[in-house]
This record gives sequence, C-alpha cells and structure tokens, in this order.
Amino acid sequence: MVVRWAQIWHNRSSVAGSSSAGIVSIFLVRHTAPDIKPGIVYGDSNVPVHEEEFARVMPDISAALPSAALVISSPLSRCRRLADFLQIASGEREVRIDDRLRERALGRWQGGTWEDIPTEEMAALRANYLDYPAPGGESVRVLRDRVVAAFEDAWSAALGRHLVLVCHAGPIACIIAHWRGDFLKPGLRPMAGCGDVLRLDGGSVRSVSFLRRASPIDGRDDDVI
Repeated sequence: MVVRWAQIWHNRSSVAGSSSAGIVSIFLVRHTAPDIKPGIVYGDSNVPVHEEEFARVMPDISAALPSAALVISSPLSRCRRLADFLQIASGEREVRIDDRLRERALGRWQGGTWEDIPTEEMAALRANYLDYPAPGGESVRVLRDRVVAAFEDAWSAALGRHLVLVCHAGPIACIIAHWRGDFLKPGLRPMAGCGDVLRLDGGSVRSVSFLRRASPIDGRDDDVI
C-alpha cells in the first residue's frame, strides 16, 4: 500500500510540476463552528454557522489555501457556505459538490443530546464500532466507504491542480486513516476542529500537517463519528 501511494503521488506531482501550478497538494478543511446548543447531536442535519466566528476565521482559512484549486464540498450548508466564500475570495477556485462528503447520518440520535442516547445503544456502538449503525442512520463503515470513494474520485478529477475538500470531522477522520493506511478507530489523531485546515503530505511516508489550527467555540464540536 505504501509503495502504491508513493508511486501515485510521484506520478501526479511530476505532471503538476511540468506546469506553472507546481507540486499538487491536498487540503482538508472542516466547516466553521455551528451556532447550536452545546451537546446536541447534529450529524448530517443542516445547522447554521456561528456568524461572528465565520466572519472572524474565514479570511485566515482562505489565506491558508492555494488561490487556484479544485474545491469539492459536502452539500451541507455549513460546508457549502465556506466553499462559496473560498470561490468568491479567488476566482481561480472551482467549486463542486459531492454528496458523499456529508457527515455521518446519525438517525434517531440527531436533535437530542449525547446523554439522551440509550445506554444499550452506546454499548452496542462501542462493541462494534465499525458496523453498528445509529438507529435509522449509518455505520462508520458505510461512512468510510462512501467518503474514501469520494476522495479517490476527487483526486483523479484534480489531476494537475491543488485539491481542497471541505467537509466534516467524520469524513476528515476517514480520509486521514485511508491516507496513512491506519485502522479507523475512535479518537483517531489528528482530529480536526471547526475551522481547521490540514494538508496531506505524500511520499513513501504519508503524513498530515496542520496549516491552520482553530480555537473552536466551546461545546460546538459535536458532529463526530
């Protein structure tokens, strides 16, 4: 797996390096803080962003990213708005939407608090992290499979260009695990906070680095897997 990724990275970087675009880079951006009561489970529902926080951090997020890039976003409004800002900030950013980048659907858990989830359901999730679906929602494995497919399609579409993916904590964790060849598990590090910008670094050793590390508003970091 490491050899395969290293060769793909070398081939794509060589193509990009033959143009003025330089070496292709892949960036992951998590949406800014939502304006929602702390502790609420929101999953793949649409929730508004915190307006003051959005206005404060968006110039920094845009500045951390290349001015010319293919930007692919989750369809959820908290990501769409960020992607639209990036396009307005630089006309050389093309924005596309991929439904597969949305956050994990948490079914009946959404709209309640984490404390409202029945004890037996949380126990079942801990016992079978990858394959236990939230009632009426998705399992982590289903989330991972659709996100990885979206990531690989996006990378192919961006050949010769920088790629920016605007999405959520769950999809970002899936992409990082896939990139590094890690087993997807609870608490996988690094974990993206609201407004964070990460870069995937290629080569024989695949790593992840933060270009912008946000200070998310307390209690509004709840769309986790």
